[in-house]
Amino acid sequence: MSFYKEVFQCLLRCPDTGGGIEELLLGVFTALTLALVLGKILEEIVVRLGIPPVLGDLIAGLIVGSSFLKLYPLTKPVEALSWLGILMLLLYAGLETRYREFIRLAPVAGVITVGEALAAFCMGYLTGFIFGYKPLQCFFLGAILEATSISVSVRTLIEIDKLVTPEGRTILGVAVFDDITSLITIVAGTSLITIGYLSPISVAKTAAIAFTYWILLVVIVHRLSNRFVRVVMKMKTSESLLASIIALFSVASLLAIKIGLSPLIAAYAIGLALSEARGISRSIDKVRALAMVFSTLFFMTTAAQLDVVKALRPELVPFYVVFVLAAFAGKLMGGGLTSFIIGYPAISALRVAVGLFPRAEFAIIAAYVATSYKLLGPEAYLGALMIVLITNIATPPLLKVVFSRGPEVTTIRVSLRRWRRR
Repeated sequence: MSFYKEVFQCLLRCPDTGGGIEELLLGVFTALTLALVLGKILEEIVVRLGIPPVLGDLIAGLIVGSSFLKLYPLTKPVEALSWLGILMLLLYAGLETRYREFIRLAPVAGVITVGEALAAFCMGYLTGFIFGYKPLQCFFLGAILEATSISVSVRTLIEIDKLVTPEGRTILGVAVFDDITSLITIVAGTSLITIGYLSPISVAKTAAIAFTYWILLVVIVHRLSNRFVRVVMKMKTSESLLASIIALFSVASLLAIKIGLSPLIAAYAIGLALSEARGISRSIDKVRALAMVFSTLFFMTTAAQLDVVKALRPELVPFYVVFVLAAFAGKLMGGGLTSFIIGYPAISALRVAVGLFPRAEFAIIAAYVATSYKLLGPEAYLGALMIVLITNIATPPLLKVVFSRGPEVTTIRVSLRRWRRR
């Protein structure tokens, strides 16, 4: 039996609490109440401050969780529901991406993504190595720093009217690929937990399986997407399209688990594959509504498990400082240098790098996976929270500065010729 099959069976199996179904429901409704009241209130506050709402959920989880009030029920049913939330969020992200735009941006954005994702990952890995972590622990520290959260950058680019610039389009394209590479990194790392050590061959094998499954899923479902939606919309049952989207996603997730992968990789793939099907827009807002409700539960649950008191030991301060600096350095070196090498002007390369600074969902997911399997301590999760907070606060003013300095770039010719001659 595969590792993931065991994990998800464990999540879905009701523990013997002695109180029966009533006690299990009490925990679920307590979690939902705290998430949809306190979590949403704090989301509203941070959004008004120009910060991504995910930070409000994380703060709410810290307040009612293990760190302070200890009111949040950390039961298996609550964890299972919270995982549904992040899966629905990834499904929605895929539906909003647009397949053709993804393919059009693929060549240039793909090259930049390789450079910046690798650099960010290596900075996290190097941080772990400096502070004496084991190779597999370093792997997850790299995974925490890898992915970009694009929401803050997009909002800022819209405010300064730079979203449709070459740099703006590049930031969007790289962020999409970033999600994929980060997903594969987390899947590969989680699979390696079963081995207990970091093996290059195992990493390559797991990444190859994950990438192959993802590509096949996207291509096959995309080719059949219009036919799928057309057949479903002829059904007379209520919400047949929404139910069919979730059913297709469920089947893909089950297949992923069967071959030893995380269902995370299926959620985004199904969304992207269906994103341009005729009539799919009728259900996108409904998927979004489900995602917004249950993803709040996920982020509150992950934060509620963290004990800040244990993580705020004085001897860990150097680790936090280096980890946060590494988060900026990885994107600056990877995104900026790679862009410059393939032909972007220096100022454009800098703009792209700054636009890739923010972290959010995937940093938290990577930290949660590592801490939930006891691979890393609470310092990794608190470090991820610090990075989410600092990068999202720092990025808007930095973007405004780099776009206000230097010439406005209207076209960029991507070429490697000048580097080949050297």
